[in-house]
Amino acid sequence: MAVNSVDTSMLDDCTDQLPPLNAEDLAWLMRCERRVWLDWRSVQPLEMAPTADARMRIALRVAHRRRILASLEGAEDLSALPWEERIAQTRHAMQRGAAAIVGAALEAPVGGRLLRGAPDLLLRRAVAPSGAWTYQPTAIVLHTRPARWDRLLLDSWRWLVRYAQGGEDDPPGELWLGANGSGPAFVKRQTVPLAAFTTQVRRAAAIAARDAPAIWFDNDHCPFCPWRAACDAAARETHDIALLPGLSRRQGSALRRHGIHRMDQVVTLDAATLASLPDRSAATGARLRLQARALLADQPLPASVPLPPLPRARLFLDIESDPQTREPWAFGLAGAPGDRCVIVVGPSSNGDTARIDDVPVVWVRNVQEGWQRVLNAVHTVSGALAHWGEAERLMLEQSADPQTRQDLAPFMIDAQRELNRRVALPVPRLSDQRGGGLKAIARWLGWTWPSGADHWTLAWEAYQQWRAQPSPADACDTLIPAMTYLAADVEALAAVWRWLEAFVAKVNATGASPDWRADRDTATNREC
Repeated sequence: MAVNSVDTSMLDDCTDQLPPLNAEDLAWLMRCERRVWLDWRSVQPLEMAPTADARMRIALRVAHRRRILASLEGAEDLSALPWEERIAQTRHAMQRGAAAIVGAALEAPVGGRLLRGAPDLLLRRAVAPSGAWTYQPTAIVLHTRPARWDRLLLDSWRWLVRYAQGGEDDPPGELWLGANGSGPAFVKRQTVPLAAFTTQVRRAAAIAARDAPAIWFDNDHCPFCPWRAACDAAARETHDIALLPGLSRRQGSALRRHGIHRMDQVVTLDAATLASLPDRSAATGARLRLQARALLADQPLPASVPLPPLPRARLFLDIESDPQTREPWAFGLAGAPGDRCVIVVGPSSNGDTARIDDVPVVWVRNVQEGWQRVLNAVHTVSGALAHWGEAERLMLEQSADPQTRQDLAPFMIDAQRELNRRVALPVPRLSDQRGGGLKAIARWLGWTWPSGADHWTLAWEAYQQWRAQPSPADACDTLIPAMTYLAADVEALAAVWRWLEAFVAKVNATGASPDWRADRDTATNREC
């Protein structure tokens, strides 16, 4: 397949002046224009690894892709070869009509850059009775709903395949979505004309030529980005509105169109501008102004005086779940300070108890039994159960038996929602956290997680290692990082709630904001 005529209106002779552009990076056009600007304007990328959470997500995606590819018979795998040799071997394999190519390497000049792409899979497809063929790039993704950047990445591979084949027609592509045994759960064919892709490349070049796009922090994208520390620093230095927790992307864009870029401008926003914001509720304007004031003053501010009384929470719940299925594997419970336990789903468990790193542990055979234990604990204390955000309630709906779900749901309190109704905290949204997240708020209060057991990925890895033991009952020490992490998580939730109780009580007693630093020290005192 000799290279034939293709649209060269975007090609030039400048590809030796700039570093190559990876198709995967081009997909950031759909995620963050600022990332594209930084990539195109910098000769040397900033060396900063993805966060622990992002690394785990990458590992899950890689493992999923390997499982799918390992199930294919007769595929030629070029992935172990050096890049330049992969390019040559990919071209040879395509010319002789290999049925399936794993680890293909493609490149072509585009928009002043050398675009490189490594399709997950190239599949030969017949296009005529004569036996002529074309190659179809395939993107293998773990999630079941394709994102816009998945489609843009696949289009970039289609464009590279068209260039390599020297054809006039746009080759099709496929998205293999999710998992169904060793194969995809869904397959979506993609045949849209590639004119849109070349338009996107022109857009990338235009982004690189203008001033830096605005900062926006997105927890689904920023943890993967090598520029996140630079954006954190720039946002803090300028008091950018991107630091505001609760501000939606559409609201942020609308504010910037009005010339509002700094938090001090938000404090004095007029009612007409606030009323014009998308995604707004009756409380949006007041909340945004209060949150901006709290961050600028570096102190928590009550939403009203007096504050609504808090419901009485006697127990606190935090759950660890399988990152793919979201099925719970451990339930952390805490009551009074120092009173905690962890319920672990394990093989051949029968309700036995143990202590792991001074954490009381109860073993259960399945998730349903774990939820029943949580319900029993609630009945024992005759009080409400506080959790953080919607995750625990969603897991209750998805994994508990109907009767337990019906009995437990009325006792559950969303601590995050109760806090947001009453106070704005000086905890900014940054690239690696949500400003309203439990860990960000607990760390602001001074809470710390033990080294070596300070991230959910470490807990999940420890649990997997324990389940893989020939005799899990004799290898409980393997679970130490998991139990330590989960106990710290649920105790942090309890500490945040105790601080909120003290804050509400003092605001209502004095009619003003209390000494929050003293309350913070009290709330995080583990010996209380």
